[in-house]
Amino acid sequence: MNVMALAPVRLDSARVAANGPGPDDLMTRRQVAALLGVTSAAVASWARRGRLPELRNEDGRPRYRRADVEALSRGDGRRAR
Repeated sequence: MNVMALAPVRLDSARVAANGPGPDDLMTRRQVAALLGVTSAAVASWARRGRLPELRNEDGRPRYRRADVEALSRGDGRRAR
């Protein structure tokens, strides 16, 4: 499995509030999986169950907000059953 290193991203809250999440604020399924130490299938399952909100880019590929991923890793929010 190819694991990608993630660089820290600094969020500009004024820009995010005005323009929505930028490309640096969004993560791929593979990046989320690597960060949390799970499979990409687990990430997809969490999205289907509503545990992790999912966005789609212009190509229809899933993307995840960094803030949502960080909240999930801290255990914030509801748990899907």
